[in-house]
Amino acid sequence: MASKDSLDIREKLARGEVGQVVANTPVAIRLRYIGSGSVTSVTIDVSTDIEMVTTDGGTDTYLFSTYTTIGTLIDAINADGIFEAKVLDALRTYATDDQFVDGAITSMPLLDGGGLSTTVWDVKVDTSAALYIAYRLTYDRGFLRKQSQRQHRVHLQEIEYYADLTAANDSLQVHECDGTIEYKKFGKLSVDTTDTTINFSDGSGKLTAREGDDLVIVLKTAGALSDTSLSLLITGIVE
Repeated sequence: MASKDSLDIREKLARGEVGQVVANTPVAIRLRYIGSGSVTSVTIDVSTDIEMVTTDGGTDTYLFSTYTTIGTLIDAINADGIFEAKVLDALRTYATDDQFVDGAITSMPLLDGGGLSTTVWDVKVDTSAALYIAYRLTYDRGFLRKQSQRQHRVHLQEIEYYADLTAANDSLQVHECDGTIEYKKFGKLSVDTTDTTINFSDGSGKLTAREGDDLVIVLKTAGALSDTSLSLLITGIVE
């Protein structure tokens, strides 16, 4: 168990966190190369597979017909040891086929809070095809701070969104995630084509995850989800 001093310090070092995703920008899977050579390409064929070409691993192809969920796809990539993969703005149970933005993925540098950088490849959600938009509130959206993840926690304060969708009960959800374990904590009726804000006790309250867990906020629909003006804005605290 953490000491009182360490908990007091953690609370004092807490920072506000604001995350926003719009159409086709949620990161379903974040990848980093852990091989010994170099990366030639990472490509999504939206209805078929994800293909990685590297100088040490050759060509690695992961068929969506075999790895039908994000969880099984990530597990397979990690087992091969050429890339490290993690789920971000999605859930492990979500489908892979026809869900992602098609084409070659451009690598990008990712900075952590301490100024360290790593190169990542982001598999992004095709929101109008996948019929959801989501954001993960977490201490570590990268790979550099995961060793101390269990010493931290996150608090959700507010959800703001706009979406042209088919409104339905339980279509705005908050899931708590502990590694491969995911469970719903909150569900509410979605609202169509209206700027909508949800907070707790008029902004004075918060939804707190257990130590080391993430909170994934999901807005989904069973009907069409328009990319026009689609936005999900999350406000929280990371400590």
